[in-house]
Amino acid sequence: MGISPVAFAVELTFRDARQVRRSIHLAHREYWRPLAEQGVLVGTGPWADGSGVLLVCQVPDEAAARDLVRGDPYVRSQSVAEVRIRQWHVLLGLPDHERVPSVVRPRDGQSADRSKEPLTPHEHRIALMMLEGMTNRQIAEHFSVSTRAVELHITRIYRKLDIGRRAQLAAAMPWGQRSYL
Repeated sequence: MGISPVAFAVELTFRDARQVRRSIHLAHREYWRPLAEQGVLVGTGPWADGSGVLLVCQVPDEAAARDLVRGDPYVRSQSVAEVRIRQWHVLLGLPDHERVPSVVRPRDGQSADRSKEPLTPHEHRIALMMLEGMTNRQIAEHFSVSTRAVELHITRIYRKLDIGRRAQLAAAMPWGQRSYL
């Protein structure tokens, strides 16, 4: 019996985001794409200010996460100033007993892609803002709408992704919609 994968958040902070060449960005995408197809990479996205990238990976331990990161073209090109690797449940502020052993778990008879109806482009933008850590109020201010309007969108997002709380969002976003890749 193998070791169950654990969800890790990998934060890559760029030395200077303006200096990261497009070719490195494309190589980064190509490096992670097969890992996403294998279920190792379960979520990714740029930081709101463009100064880094967040990757959510499922691997047996932190050493395995570090091995993956060493192969990333951003890291190999020395475009990264800092790498932080933390267990996903720690990043979310959950206690150890709520540790997330695997963030993507197909249900019996279902595929890992849980969405019955795809997110609209607007819902997708809101979901990405949520993943960046923005509060409902901050999202509402960004779109110049009420907090209640944002809450209604979030309810629809949760329903479409079959989740019940914000902490489940990164794992539930369909691959084609959860990434800037």
